[in-house]
Parts: sequence; structure tokens; C-alpha cells
Amino acid sequence: MSSKISRWQGAGLVATTLLGTGVFILPQLTLNSSGVDSVAVWLLLTLMIIPVALVMGKLAANYPHAGGPAHFVEQAFGVRLGQSLGLLFICVVPFGAPAAMLITFTFFSDLTGISGIWLLVCELLTLALLFLINQRGLKLSAVVQLGITLAVVALIVVLLAVPTAQVSATWQPSVPELETLLKGIGIAFWSFLGLEAITHLAEDFRHPQRDVMPAMVYGCLLVGGIYVATTLMLVLYPTAAKVAIMGIAKLKLGKAGVMLIGVLGVAGGLATVNVYLASLSRLVASFADKKVLPAALGQRNKHSMPTTAMTFILAINALMLLLTFVSNLDLEALITAANGVFVLIYMATMFAAWRLLAMKYRLLIGIGLLLLTGIMWSIGLQMIYAVLCFFSIYIGLEFKAHRTSAVKERP
Repeated sequence: MSSKISRWQGAGLVATTLLGTGVFILPQLTLNSSGVDSVAVWLLLTLMIIPVALVMGKLAANYPHAGGPAHFVEQAFGVRLGQSLGLLFICVVPFGAPAAMLITFTFFSDLTGISGIWLLVCELLTLALLFLINQRGLKLSAVVQLGITLAVVALIVVLLAVPTAQVSATWQPSVPELETLLKGIGIAFWSFLGLEAITHLAEDFRHPQRDVMPAMVYGCLLVGGIYVATTLMLVLYPTAAKVAIMGIAKLKLGKAGVMLIGVLGVAGGLATVNVYLASLSRLVASFADKKVLPAALGQRNKHSMPTTAMTFILAINALMLLLTFVSNLDLEALITAANGVFVLIYMATMFAAWRLLAMKYRLLIGIGLLLLTGIMWSIGLQMIYAVLCFFSIYIGLEFKAHRTSAVKERP
């Protein structure tokens, strides 16, 4: 029996990677920023992410490689830019993982009633627990993650289907303002972070040329459809609950619904954070092995786990959680900063596609660049972090290369 991925398995993998438990939180954040126009936000983002998915899928089919976007950029513009883009993924660490932790502990707080300093203590203890888990090479199974995702989808479908005696709010679609749309999309883009992950697995498809592009599109449509439906449900059933989806779950399913949302939110969030930390630690260690980063970050324990890299990443996350608590930095700010890094990565991928793919793909690439430019505009000054990171990495690699070359040339 073949171990290769089929088209539909690939679509499921895309959906699992993208969905997580963000569907419980992100619609509420877009509703806060864009009001009833948040439904249009999710519709527009879903439609416009399809060209990006198609282009990435075509690149993965033509240039299958575990390096994904970094490999595409290297093929188009050279090793230095490819390495810079690969290292840029690490710059998500200070904002991406803390944002995922805050989402996870939003559900934990609602379940337990713990808040304030004690919630921070629980977050830090969880980071320590994840370190111990990864010390022995254990990580949550992909099967468990898939099960959680399927449970999330099933629960959303049930909430949509179950009638309620409460009269819903009226919703009259209107033409939204561009600024409102872009503001919402700047937040909603978080839901499609990880879209590039499938490009790393192109070599694992049975028929990469035929199946990668459809898999990415089907996965995006499924995820986008779920977000649109969830957002519409929040618009139709206003609630004063801190976590809006929990308010709707209580309205439709009672206390059992609230408990299900909370448990799935915590379990899915921890699974996502665990995989996120484990994969990033391996990325850091791989660059250390290539002598791009300090060799100490490549040290592994007897279970072949990159413990030094994991400690480095967890330390950054712990500091960011402390900073977030002290400065009262909100979840939206963390998400927006992380989005900025991924926008830059996706932009570089689109420019690589412009050079590598045939002319007939230029329209798709152009639409993708238009979407990403709009998101950059909505992120605004917070894009400075991503841009500074990229140029710092590039200049650092150039300096290191020149210094190495100078040493070799000495008699």
C-alpha cells in the first residue's frame, strides 16, 4: 500500500494545518474590527487566497523540495535570498507562539475562571511542560491533531444546524468600505498562515504535478467556508460572552456546548503550539548544522532532540508572554505582527513565481500580489518588524560570507 499522499488527503492536510481552533476566536476579532462587514472580509479573503494557493501549488509541483518557499526563492534569486527567507520563518517566534498561547488560554480561563498573574503562571508552566515533552522526542500525533480538527468542524456544523428560540439579529449585506475590509483581512490572514506548509510535502504526493494545486485549493475553500459560516453565526446571534462562540454554544447546546468549546480550544491550541515549537526548533537546528546559525543551537540530546534550539525558542516565548502581560499587549497586535512576517514570505514566493513560472500564471501571481499588498497596507507600521528582520538577516549573511571568503584568501 502506497504511503504517498492523494489529492483529497492533501486537501485534508491543508485544512487541518490551517484550521486549528482559530475558528473559535478569529471571527470574533474580525467582527470587533469590521462589524457586520466581517462576513465580506472572510468571503473576499477566501476568494483572493485561491490564486496564492494555486501559484504555491504550481511552484511545489514544478520544484518539489522540503525547503518550500525558501527553495523557490533560492531557485529564482540565488542562495543568499533563499537562506534569508528560510531564516525569516524564525522571526515569527516572538509573536506567533505567544499569540497561539493566548488563544489557547482564553478558553482555559473561561473553563477554570483563572485570570491575571495566575493565568500567566499557567502559561509559563505549560511552556515548561512542552519542553519536557519534546525532550524525549514525544509530540502530539498528527492523528490526534486531525481528530481535534474534525471535532471542531463537527461542532461548528452542529451549532449552525441546531435551532434556537432566540430571535436572531437582522443582517442586511451592504457594500463595505475598502479600509474596513483591509483592516479585517489584516487580522483574518492569520487563518491562512501555514498555507506554505504543503509545499514542503510536494515530494510526498503520488502525482505532484496533478494533485498539489487542487489539494491546496480544496483545503482553502473548506477552511474559508467554515470561517464564513462561523462569522455569519456570530453576526446573527449577538452575545455578551467574552468568547462569543461560547455564548452561542451555551444558547444552543447549554453548558455541555460551552464545555466542548473550551476543551477543544485548549486541546487544539496546545497541539498547535507543540507542533509549532517542535518544527521551529528543528528549523533552527538545521541552520545551525549548516553553520548559518551558531553551532551551539544544533546540539541534540540522546533522543536526537535539538534541546538547545528548543530552549532558545521557549525562552523567547516566555519573555514575550511576560512582556505581553506587563504591557497589556493584546492578541490582535501579536497576530498582526506575525502576519507581517508571513506576508513578506508569501510576497517573496510570488516574486519567485513571476520569474520561475510560465507567462500564463502571471494573472494569478498579480492577484496574489494585490491581496498581499493590501494586507501590508492594513498592517501598516507593524510591517517594519518583518522588513527589518529580513534586511538584518540578509546583511548578516552577506557579512559572514565576506568574512569567510577573506579568511580563506589569507596566505
